[in-house]
Amino acid sequence: MSIELVTVLLFGGLLFLLSIGVPVVFALGGISVLITFLLEGSNGLYIVATTTYRQITDPGLMTIPLFLLMGNFLIHSGISDRLFKALNHWLSGLRGGLAIVSVGVCVALAMCGGFGPGILTMGLIAVPAMLKHSYNKSLALGSVMAGGVLGEIIPPSIIMIIFAYISRISIGRIFFGGAIPGFITASLYVLYIIIRCHFQPQLAPKAAEETTWKIRWASLKDIILPSLLVFLVLGSIFLGIATPTEAAGVGAFGSFLVCIIYGRLTWKVIADSCIETMKISGMALWILVAATLFGVVYISAGAQDMVMEIVEKVPVNRWLILGAMQIILLIFGMFMDDYAVLTICAPIFIPIAVFIGFDPIWFAIIFILNMQVAYLTPPFGWALILMRGVAPPEIHTKDIWRSIPPFVAIQLLVLILTMIFPQLALWLPDKML
Repeated sequence: MSIELVTVLLFGGLLFLLSIGVPVVFALGGISVLITFLLEGSNGLYIVATTTYRQITDPGLMTIPLFLLMGNFLIHSGISDRLFKALNHWLSGLRGGLAIVSVGVCVALAMCGGFGPGILTMGLIAVPAMLKHSYNKSLALGSVMAGGVLGEIIPPSIIMIIFAYISRISIGRIFFGGAIPGFITASLYVLYIIIRCHFQPQLAPKAAEETTWKIRWASLKDIILPSLLVFLVLGSIFLGIATPTEAAGVGAFGSFLVCIIYGRLTWKVIADSCIETMKISGMALWILVAATLFGVVYISAGAQDMVMEIVEKVPVNRWLILGAMQIILLIFGMFMDDYAVLTICAPIFIPIAVFIGFDPIWFAIIFILNMQVAYLTPPFGWALILMRGVAPPEIHTKDIWRSIPPFVAIQLLVLILTMIFPQLALWLPDKML
């Protein structure tokens, strides 16, 4: 069977299965097993067993459940509510302060638990608070959703870990490659909120109550613990003291201690945190196994040689090839889950990017920045779906969709800046010890 026919069957079958609603893991795994059987018969199916065994016994994958456990313990500790109140005291006199605080808390939660906690907790805490203070719906919803998806690009991010394993790139270097673009994105969100509220003050009325400096200084105690935990986890990776897996273990234990210190540790919290961790870990690990199998089958059929031959023959500038890949990612992100886009595109795009002379760490970051955009773009944006689930009853789907264009524009601006200035993604990884 020619590699061209294998390509059509493999990707055509995958897209068909995804379009009819088959979950990503079963679509990837099912089409991979079918093509393996067609190519090599039943004797070739040992690849399925060996690939699965190799992935699930890789000790480095402990990073995923440990970071998830860290995030889940912190959510149950009530840290998001404490951070929201503490930061609100410091920004109480600033117009649009609640929206800025929401972004700040989402950044903190991203550094503690990845994507998801920011939208879920701020959707329940910050959105009702902003609506109560007569904030514009679009500003309230957009700031929370845009802040929440920063967990895709600010470390430690689960999608970064999966990307690292698919591409065989250092997890630590990808983590710190995303830090500067992530913080630039958050800063531009804040700048946008300040400027818009300055010119349209009716969008965010000032709070009536005054906050004293005594209250502000007292609120710092609620910021110390999460800051210390983030420093221990990410600082130990950056300084070369610990591997990402070891740092994740420190983070999980540290978040357990935070629950104890805040008096929130119960058997129910332990059970809920462990069950939620197992659910998400199981999903991520099975997707990783299926994605690896998909890549093994395609590469063993001769895909890499075919792709390189095509790239060599295409008489266009390498930046046009890169631009075409970004457009494909943006379109796929509008209609598919980010894990599906990652597992379909990463095994093909990474060798092409390296072959035409781009740094793999830099390419990984612009790939993940694209996935961050995907979380906010309808009709499949996960952030929109999560917000719809936790938003107050008076919020409608059209309100959620209307709130995201300015923040998507900021994300695209950061994506373009990172493409033009690669050092935004490469400077910090180069400083790692």
